[in-house]
Amino acid sequence: MNQKINMVKDKKFLGLKAGGHDTSAALIVNGKIVVASEEEKFDRIKHSNNFPIKSINFCLRKKSLKINDIETVSISMDWGKRARSRFNFFWHENNPVLSKKACGFALDDLNRKINIENILRNKFKYKGEITFLDHHDCHAATCYFPSKFNSTAILTVDGAGEEASTRIYTANGVKIEKKLQINFPNSLGMFYSLITDYLGFKIDSDEGKVMGLASYGDDSLVAEMKKVIKPKRDGLYQINEKYFNFYNEKSFFSEFFFRIFGPKRNKNQKITKRHQNIAKAAQVVLEDLVFGLVQHTKTITKQDNLCLSGGVFLNSIVNGKIFDLKKFNNIYIYPVAGDGGTSVGAAFISFYRKHKRKIFNKSNRSPFIGYQSNNSEIIREIKKYKLNFLKPKNIYQEAANLLAQNKIIGWYSGKTEFGPRALGNRSILADPRDKKNKNRINKKIKFRESFRPFAPSVLEEFARDYFKMKIESPYMILAFEVKKNKRPFIPAVTHVDNTARIQTVSKKENEPYWNLINEFYKITGIPVLLNTSFNCAGEPMVNTPKDAINVFLKSNLDAIVLEKYIIFK
Repeated sequence: MNQKINMVKDKKFLGLKAGGHDTSAALIVNGKIVVASEEEKFDRIKHSNNFPIKSINFCLRKKSLKINDIETVSISMDWGKRARSRFNFFWHENNPVLSKKACGFALDDLNRKINIENILRNKFKYKGEITFLDHHDCHAATCYFPSKFNSTAILTVDGAGEEASTRIYTANGVKIEKKLQINFPNSLGMFYSLITDYLGFKIDSDEGKVMGLASYGDDSLVAEMKKVIKPKRDGLYQINEKYFNFYNEKSFFSEFFFRIFGPKRNKNQKITKRHQNIAKAAQVVLEDLVFGLVQHTKTITKQDNLCLSGGVFLNSIVNGKIFDLKKFNNIYIYPVAGDGGTSVGAAFISFYRKHKRKIFNKSNRSPFIGYQSNNSEIIREIKKYKLNFLKPKNIYQEAANLLAQNKIIGWYSGKTEFGPRALGNRSILADPRDKKNKNRINKKIKFRESFRPFAPSVLEEFARDYFKMKIESPYMILAFEVKKNKRPFIPAVTHVDNTARIQTVSKKENEPYWNLINEFYKITGIPVLLNTSFNCAGEPMVNTPKDAINVFLKSNLDAIVLEKYIIFK
């Protein structure tokens, strides 16, 4: 056994999310995630669907590798299988329009597969193994292998993979076994994404806006929305096709849906109470159906542990309530639960096909595995833009003083976060005590909708003093209630429903960010900062010093910190 382990010890495995939204690359060496990034961080296109060429080059360059040092390149979607699935779904031999559509979808997917192989073989000159893996298997691997569990249940829920939209698994050692599958068009992820589109937002991008808007609505449309996608006795669910027309090119919604819920909102149309109530209804239905799935997962697996993955588990309100259900003793959600994270799962699957013992490496849970700049790059960009800057003796005290004076700053430190959440390395920060900071940042810095909430970053030592929570929440994917006696002290991060999407900050996991919050605490007595991603609306989170400076110059940020330097306007 030891000989076999040593044989694969230095083998490198590259996982790719290639094709569709949120393309990415991840490199695993000896069971450890050493580097990963979404392509959007480099090409500056939010939720980019470009082939992850720049991300691949970044991963290779970071570890001084050549492409043929890679044992296997694994793709987190079997595009050939997906082509067959979509062809079978849309094909109607008596309807030439649908048959043509079926052929078009199938050809698109087959062309994706051919294009991926061509780029790897011809552009990169890769000679090794290329494997196309099942999408939900990759989601499952993404959350299971970084977990500390040797035996667990796994629940994956998203829009759709090749054909599956939901799966339940058990995992033991390196073996992941499928127990149940629900196929498209029965899909919770698709349901929520279509409501996102209906409300005038962008599919596979703006689902978080629906979650934020839901808090402003009432329950008046919940009963109607429960007819759209209905629970079954066993805790599963089924879409009501009366409300949809999946074969219509102009809209997935049926005329019946529009009669019940009214016309679709245009993206620039004013948001009304009806829109808020629809968002609330969709959120409630999603929560209820996910809770049913969690219960069914417990019933059929009899496991004490649960791992969660898939885009639906980027919904922090749902996640927080899953913990409150207390169906499982321990729950783990990988920080990059959406499709971008499946590159990690793909690389893990290929690694564990050759390595037959599960390795727990705590660093595999860290999101800080992206781009890191050096001092010369920062100085070069500062001089290029002719900016005013200081290099204080204590950067944390200086930045905390600015925040305590109600300045809004950009914070650029260490490695870029892998995933959609800014966790203290690429963040915009502000004083949570001033309620006006919510509107200031939304209107003058982020240039986005006024209803969008902000997350509190709290020193983990004080988390339970401020929030109704019994576990740590380091990845900002859990929402809990703000304690009533603390709400007056942090109004800028308390949502309208008195919840907050919390990030607990550990000195051990992110010492620079912990130091900053601690200095703010020394000045103000508040161990919390308002945290949001360092970007403007419609853009990816900043990755390089140049990206950070560009946001600084076109927004109303008061200052930015680039590692050891503070830059003013």
